[in-house]
Amino acid sequence: MTESNDRAAALHIATYSGWYRFAARNGGWDKTHKALTFWKLTSLQVDPEDAGHVYVGTEHSGLFVSRDGGAQWQRPKPNVPRLTTNALLALPGAILAGTWPAALYRARNGSAWQELEGVRLGATGGSFPPSPELSARVRFLAADNQTPRRLFAAIEVGGMLVSDDDGAHWSQVKEGLEDPDVHQILPSARHPGVVLAACGEGVYRSTDRGARWQKITPAGARTFGSAVSEDGKGKLYLGVALDRPNTWLRQERANAALFVSADGGVEWHAAIEGVDGGIMALCPGLDGDGVFVSTSEGDILEVNQAGARKIISGLPAITALALGA
Repeated sequence: MTESNDRAAALHIATYSGWYRFAARNGGWDKTHKALTFWKLTSLQVDPEDAGHVYVGTEHSGLFVSRDGGAQWQRPKPNVPRLTTNALLALPGAILAGTWPAALYRARNGSAWQELEGVRLGATGGSFPPSPELSARVRFLAADNQTPRRLFAAIEVGGMLVSDDDGAHWSQVKEGLEDPDVHQILPSARHPGVVLAACGEGVYRSTDRGARWQKITPAGARTFGSAVSEDGKGKLYLGVALDRPNTWLRQERANAALFVSADGGVEWHAAIEGVDGGIMALCPGLDGDGVFVSTSEGDILEVNQAGARKIISGLPAITALALGA
């Protein structure tokens, strides 16, 4: 871990109108920077080896990168070959970028982009239901740090692809994963073999690193799985809304809930309920205790052993967040 990782006490937030940085100060959170407000941001990652190295993806302009915690931003040269960038995954020494139409690219330590062709080939046939004329897109990327590294790609709407050889080859996950509308994937760091998938019509769990799946949507009317995370103590977190975003115009809005499990996803209980906005992104809290919860209404809540409290509000709709420097 670099020295900058030791000082990872800032929240980096991607929204529909730019990037924000908030710093933890005196028990609260102060906004220190705002940038890229002309762009709709789709994804955000912090380098696992340097907490001041931040990546954001955009809807139409590819990637922006900062190496000083967001004080300055640049577009990489060359940029991602397909500029509609929906998903990012920062790995030691590399960044992966998933795009629309569905494709996956990798750059190592500032090198040129290389397409990992198996994702484009594996996503053939998928389509995006709100606009059936549109082809599938890479919605989310995740990595299982077991050896060999297993990579996961969520295709909206085309199911889940996995690779066990650093992205050289990909295969479609089929056994038990009945919903092809995969939004987020979480390979657990504390529960060996456990992987969660938040999908458009429910939540799925695997206990064998994603080979076989079982539907485990918490009881109740909420079925739209939107976000998953894990804190440093091994608690798993799941954001679920009452229905799809096109229904959030009603009086009860998304009526979302955050569920938590302390046993690897076998049993779940609601930590918070009745959230107006959909829970679109989660990230582990400070010192590994609990999570930060972001919503489509521009709010961020902190949920931990002490309970739940709103710490930031009034932002544009939030798409991603992460702790960094």
